Amino acid sequence: MELKDILVQERKKRGWSQEELASKVQVSRQAVSKWETGDALPDLGKLLALADTLGLSLDALCGRESPAEAAAEAPPSPEASTPPKRCHWLLPALCGFLAACLLAGGLWVWSQRNVVPAEAAQAASTLPDTFTVSGVGFSGNSDYEVAYQFTPSVSGEGYAYQITFADPDGQSSTFDAPCSGGACAGTARLSGGWMGYTVTVSVSDGAGSRNVAVARDLNFSQGSTSWTPLDT
Repeated sequence: MELKDILVQERKKRGWSQEELASKVQVSRQAVSKWETGDALPDLGKLLALADTLGLSLDALCGRESPAEAAAEAPPSPEASTPPKRCHWLLPALCGFLAACLLAGGLWVWSQRNVVPAEAAQAASTLPDTFTVSGVGFSGNSDYEVAYQFTPSVSGEGYAYQITFADPDGQSSTFDAPCSGGACAGTARLSGGWMGYTVTVSVSDGAGSRNVAVARDLNFSQGSTSWTPLDT
């Protein structure tokens, strides 16, 4: 059996998921997945960690048994009058196999040296923990279009705003909310006016987002608008 097959067999024998094995060896689940599919090989440090975690020798983990282990497993023969012959080829073969494993692992690490994980590549969010909205207002332009305005507590270049209208049936419509000078205003075209919408405003900086409900029971038609403000 190959290393990848032994990993799958031993992990399942212990009832572990890939995440659990990865946690014990202190690697990512993706690394364990690539080892088990043969797309990558662990380096020497990870081979040792795997062997310790699974309670196996490196020989057993890599699909080989050392001469000492083979002799320990085989019961002694009382009829044997001469010592067993040594397999002089086994140790060089084992060393060659391990060297191939390490070489393949080193090549994979080299190929990945400039690959930055998505989590690390993504810039940290600059949004504060608390996001509020003030100056909320609505005006019905028609039975299907309502104008809105609000002032977010977070404003500036690099932020994007959206406003979402959710009807009592759980159907929602989201619109980009253009902002200028720290205030946002625009119009939203919805399926109908007197629907009792719940309105939510959100802000995003590309790395994170915040949202807050600003109104409920929004009903509108041409020349008539009513809603219940929510304390944000």
